Amino acid sequence: MGIDVYFQSVVGDNRARLKEALVIANERADLVVCCGGLGPTEDDLTKDAIAEFTEAQLVIDADAEAKILELFAGRNESLITANKRQANTIDGSQLLKNEVGLAVGFLYQYQNTYYAVLPGPPREMKYMFEHALKPLLDSILGERTKLYSKYLKFGGIGESSVADILKELISNQGRVSVAPYANIGEVTVRLSVKASSEHDAESEFIPVIKQIEQQLADHLYSEDNESLEQVIGRQQIANFGVLEVNTTTYLTHRLLYCDDANDNVQISHSTRLSLPIDNPLVTQQFSQFVCDGQLKNAIALFHCHDLPSATVASGKTAKTFFIGLCVDNKISIIERDFIGDRQAAHIRAAKTAMYLFLKDLTNKK
Repeated sequence: MGIDVYFQSVVGDNRARLKEALVIANERADLVVCCGGLGPTEDDLTKDAIAEFTEAQLVIDADAEAKILELFAGRNESLITANKRQANTIDGSQLLKNEVGLAVGFLYQYQNTYYAVLPGPPREMKYMFEHALKPLLDSILGERTKLYSKYLKFGGIGESSVADILKELISNQGRVSVAPYANIGEVTVRLSVKASSEHDAESEFIPVIKQIEQQLADHLYSEDNESLEQVIGRQQIANFGVLEVNTTTYLTHRLLYCDDANDNVQISHSTRLSLPIDNPLVTQQFSQFVCDGQLKNAIALFHCHDLPSATVASGKTAKTFFIGLCVDNKISIIERDFIGDRQAAHIRAAKTAMYLFLKDLTNKK
């Protein structure tokens, strides 16, 4: 939004310490955003502390009170009284309605500082910020440069390799900042710039993205901060199946539960295969799965947990996986080792399988 965030504080449910934090914030900030402590219990003290600090009066918002009375109709009086605390706001403040909960928030100016008060539960806080607070702040702050970001997603490569390839660009970055971030099994490069509009920001991003594409095009799978499964889901792949053997079924879960998942995807997974897993067995099992399902496209992931874990130079253990790919009826089997604990290794294997499948699929088109 073009607001520079300089300080963050965490304060317990203690009125004196809350007031002390507010005193410090008032001396150094134009805007203080408070999250949490708006509930019905005696330790929810945020509104009380702000009212006391600013020497303002707490008043009941009639609409919020009516909502609480309707919800708790027929319950005991002490419960109703406690919950009515959530309808409190400071007299003269701008109310922030809570459309997904009970506790209302507010925006209040004291001296030269604005105090925005939001509920703590993330679902309520995020909704109130987006729908109530953000428009008010835009109105108060007026025209200004905002921070725009773009997220490029890469697969089949580690963060250190990305950072090394882009080291000159990162060292000599201009208005557009370039920062790589690692997640298990993938890398994100965030581009950020301050601009007066989204159009101006995009104009700044384009030449930087072109430089990055020249060096990492083989690994780039999204310029829109999409996950691998979202990109695969958007392909609307016909006759598509997933086979997993001896895995945590992370691959299946990600492919099935993304927003753009294929409704017709065929799933098969086995928790244990007693036979020693090798390339011929994987080829036979995967081919049978594809044939039985009359599939044109499929991904398979086999974990060879019967094999002893190997130790790599760093001292970490490596777990062996076979990745099966079927793209347009053409089957290939790839053997890969992944380091990390059980969960991390399976996530890396699954994301690598999705990335390799997507790469083969897009190369076919």
